[in-house]
Amino acid sequence: MLFQFIRFVTGSRLAQWLLIIHLLVVVYAFASKPLAKPDSLYSGGSCHGVPIADRVFYRCDETGLLKVIGILDFVGVLLYALVATGCLLIAFFLSFNGMVLPGISFHVLSWVVAAVLLVCTSFQWMLFGSCIERLLRRFGRNS
Repeated sequence: MLFQFIRFVTGSRLAQWLLIIHLLVVVYAFASKPLAKPDSLYSGGSCHGVPIADRVFYRCDETGLLKVIGILDFVGVLLYALVATGCLLIAFFLSFNGMVLPGISFHVLSWVVAAVLLVCTSFQWMLFGSCIERLLRRFGRNS
């Protein structure tokens, strides 16, 4: 069942094109942002920043392409939030039971967030492309 789902998501040409386009647009948009200082995480003015690839993303203060990406990647961001919440709960449970967890630097945290967020949002676009391609094939046969 799981392998059938993976084959469905990865086997679509439209899904692969959406993945490539999404990757290029996201890398272009974030590469144009200036590098952040570790203490700049909380200096976003009206909202809290999210560290992504040594940069800080302020959803409410962004303009242009990053705001559009933030809106279109909403489902992937929710999936990321679910994954991050699960990881935080596991870390809390481990520290509550006496395990000492190592500290993490801003640099490492921002790249971990970027990698997990990219995987979640890429999955969103691949699933969307696979479903659209399936619908187009189904309606193409009925016509």
